[in-house]
Amino acid sequence: MATGTRGARGHGWLQKYRAGLGGRHLQGRWHYRNNEELNQVNDEIFAMNKDAAADSAASNEAYLDISVGGEEARRVVIELAAAALPKTVENFRLLCQEKEDGYESTKLYKIEKTVGLCLGDVVSNDGTGGKCHPKVGTEDSPFAFEDEGFFVSHTGPGIVSMMSPGVHRNDSRFLITTTEAPQLDGRFVAFGRVKEGMDVVNDIATSIFTKRGRPTVDVKVVGCGVV
Repeated sequence: MATGTRGARGHGWLQKYRAGLGGRHLQGRWHYRNNEELNQVNDEIFAMNKDAAADSAASNEAYLDISVGGEEARRVVIELAAAALPKTVENFRLLCQEKEDGYESTKLYKIEKTVGLCLGDVVSNDGTGGKCHPKVGTEDSPFAFEDEGFFVSHTGPGIVSMMSPGVHRNDSRFLITTTEAPQLDGRFVAFGRVKEGMDVVNDIATSIFTKRGRPTVDVKVVGCGVV
């Protein structure tokens, strides 16, 4: 018997869609996509941080200092949807603060011209591996964690999203979109958006030569942390 996967038109998808429980990504290429409405939903999700601020001392922003070809680093600041996606955000925060086996010294390993920048391979540094922070992993799944929710839509440039190789297999790899990417909704868990430094992201995406998507110069995270 066939089993359902993300994006499959399984039993009950229409009922879930009508109930507001997701499913926009299931509607086919001719489905009308109201980005204004989706952006408003995104704003509401990030605004949840304000309501939760009194109960948490954790930061809702992180930064990446990115150097191209050994030149002076430029900073990208990311707003995190911590209230809506606490586990996904905690994994990202911890990896930003980890001095060993974290994001520091990792490379941007691929530039997808129609999607964005691919980063975060803390294992192989080339996109073939990744692992979540030990505090996020479990005994049964030490290197990956589940899809926490597809609440944030990939409505345009600057959305930060996990790059999961399969269902419930989020590790450390992530991407920053440079364009609208509706094909990622319901597939990758988006958990952040660029607050400052989108010019840095765009400069990297448009000015660096690639060979089959691989940058021809080193693009490296030389510093990272929380704000």
